[in-house]
Amino acid sequence: MPEQREIETKYEVGADTVAPALTAVRGVDHVTTDQVFHLVAVYYDTDALDLAASRITLRRRTGGKDDGWHLKLPDGADRREVQLPLGGEDIPAELVERVRALVRGRALAPIAIVENERHTTYCHAVDGELVGEFVDDHVHSVSLLPDGPEKTWREWEFEVPDTPLGRKAAIAVDRALRAAGGERPDAASKLARAIDADVARVPVRLPRRIAHASAGQLLTAALAAYRDKLLQEDPRVRARAEDSVHQMRIATRQLRSVLTEFSGFFDGPARAALSSELKLLASILGAVRDAEVLAERFESLDAAGEFGGAGAVLAQRQHAAQARGWGRVDLALDSDRYFVLLDAIDAFIADPPLRERAEQPAVKSLAPLLDKRIRSFARQSVVLLADPACTDHDVHAIRKHAKRLRYASAVVDPVVRGDLRSEVKGLAKVQGRLGEFQDATIARDAIADLAAETTDPSIAFRLGRVDAIEERRAAQARDSLPALLRRLR
Repeated sequence: MPEQREIETKYEVGADTVAPALTAVRGVDHVTTDQVFHLVAVYYDTDALDLAASRITLRRRTGGKDDGWHLKLPDGADRREVQLPLGGEDIPAELVERVRALVRGRALAPIAIVENERHTTYCHAVDGELVGEFVDDHVHSVSLLPDGPEKTWREWEFEVPDTPLGRKAAIAVDRALRAAGGERPDAASKLARAIDADVARVPVRLPRRIAHASAGQLLTAALAAYRDKLLQEDPRVRARAEDSVHQMRIATRQLRSVLTEFSGFFDGPARAALSSELKLLASILGAVRDAEVLAERFESLDAAGEFGGAGAVLAQRQHAAQARGWGRVDLALDSDRYFVLLDAIDAFIADPPLRERAEQPAVKSLAPLLDKRIRSFARQSVVLLADPACTDHDVHAIRKHAKRLRYASAVVDPVVRGDLRSEVKGLAKVQGRLGEFQDATIARDAIADLAAETTDPSIAFRLGRVDAIEERRAAQARDSLPALLRRLR
């Protein structure tokens, strides 16, 4: 799907406002004008305006050079636009997939019709390079929502390419358009103005001085950030984008870490229910990720040709497991259960069930709690590792605990200082070493599974050599843990 970053600024102007001569603007050498276009756009959303709440617009537009379906997605302060040909009247499935995590099971339907008489002027540098596109829009809109308004207005837009020259031009032209009477519109988009509603989700705001943030503010802001990350990765997972399943699993774990490690700051049953559902989702995503990691690990073994193709055979089995895992991921992400979970996360963030202690400053509540948790974790882990009865399963439990604390430390990071910051850095080293142990351990399990099925002595011998390598890696990682953990106590 064609996709481009859109960097544009809008201005509200009166019906008789005269546009400035843009050739007087520094960086603009000459301009060219285009024919007048009569554009007709039909905008789509759910009854609850889920797309508009996330600063997303979906439209089918005719009458211009870019007839077709347009999906505009937020990209920081700018937006990315995805375009597809007109086709039929039905919304293309590719675009629906991009917003499925937002609309969930709700239907998309027309909510507004916007007609626009567009006058276009192209601004060029002295060498002819396009530095920006100025449009003078005369707009007529009809809202299709209940009791929706009908409106007419005029606005200017200046759009630039995502280049240093374009961004510099945007600053210079902005001054000229403001001086000519252009004002920033109250509505964020034509759609928001057409339906007389700007329903964009209000971000969770923290105090300007982060040290003054309460525990509840910091926890809620973290939940919102991790929710947004999960939603951002959802369409990438559906499209099988590189590293997407890994990042989505991290987002689910980050959400769960807030709910579990700081459970004492929340009230009611919703927290535990969300944590349980997030754990299930993470495990489904994890099956794909673990198989992906093992496949890469085994493929690297045969790079030097020392193991007679044993690594390739092991990798092939992991690719098959990965394919099966993707099937389960697809089913999960299209299930009502997943959509109910997303709705529940939104509701939890919008009205978090915080206890009274969450009103305390984060620096005096969350930070000391994290310090206590890290030290306690280190002491308990050292004792467990020294026990001759300590199993690989026990080390895996230590790894999961360390990972939760690492995610929790990211939440508290804005108010972390002094010795606690050193502890957090040390915890990262512990988690890294535990990750090495876990990768080697699950690799050995995969090797054992294949060895149990083979009857060829030569293959069994090669598998034994590979297993010996992984056994050594696991032992080295485990032996290094006590010293790292003692530094945290």
